[in-house]
Amino acid sequence: MTEPLLQVEGLAKDYVLPRERLLQPPPRLSALRGVSFTIEAGRSLGIVGESGSGKSTLARLVMALDVPTAGRVRFQGRELHALPREDLRRARRDFQMVFQDPYGSLDPRQSIERIVTEPLRALDEASRAERRRQAAEVLESVGLRASDLAKYPHEFSGGQRQRIAIARALITRPRLIVADEPVSALDVSVQAQVLNLMQDLQAQFGVTYMLISHDLAVVHHLCDEVAVLWQGQIVEQGPSQRLFSEPSHPYTRSLLDAIPEPPAAP
Repeated sequence: MTEPLLQVEGLAKDYVLPRERLLQPPPRLSALRGVSFTIEAGRSLGIVGESGSGKSTLARLVMALDVPTAGRVRFQGRELHALPREDLRRARRDFQMVFQDPYGSLDPRQSIERIVTEPLRALDEASRAERRRQAAEVLESVGLRASDLAKYPHEFSGGQRQRIAIARALITRPRLIVADEPVSALDVSVQAQVLNLMQDLQAQFGVTYMLISHDLAVVHHLCDEVAVLWQGQIVEQGPSQRLFSEPSHPYTRSLLDAIPEPPAAP
């Protein structure tokens, strides 16, 4: 059997808080406690939970942007946090991230060309002409135009900005994209467009998603499997269809109960 693309094993993260009294040891906050899961190549895992459940901490650890207190993250068979800095830098071409806020994640002072080609420049690969060619190609794959490369973020709507953020994540042709609340800052009318785009890109490029959201409806739309995170622990995990139809944990049922019902037809 082939090894899963991503393996998270016993992941824990503690934060040291400011001391309340001078002679007492500083208190610690456990953001994650023994989180484990795998994602097969070409599949999608949704991580759901309310604010403060540890979702964004998990994303940062999977992206090797922070160091775990315990546990490990294996990507393509390599333990990310054990890699030398240069090896980790080069490994990043195969895993990229889409952030929550399409307004805050794009530098307003930089052109779209510079924003989208940032991962290639960080890897110090390709000439400027080649980077521009790849940027034009990836922009068109997310439904924008090559001529948009000369524009700036303020010239685009929220949904278009998130498409630009997705294009930036795609430009290295990664195998894994970690998407942290990718549609929560968008209008409801735009959310479905971005989620459908992500589905189309998965079919086109075979990308694997780890989708983080507080919204079960969003996860249900995109993900094959769902893991429910509560107080830093996974309390339930399974295929999306089963988890939605037969939730076993009370917290999962409370999340499902919170999904608004569509209004009854007149």
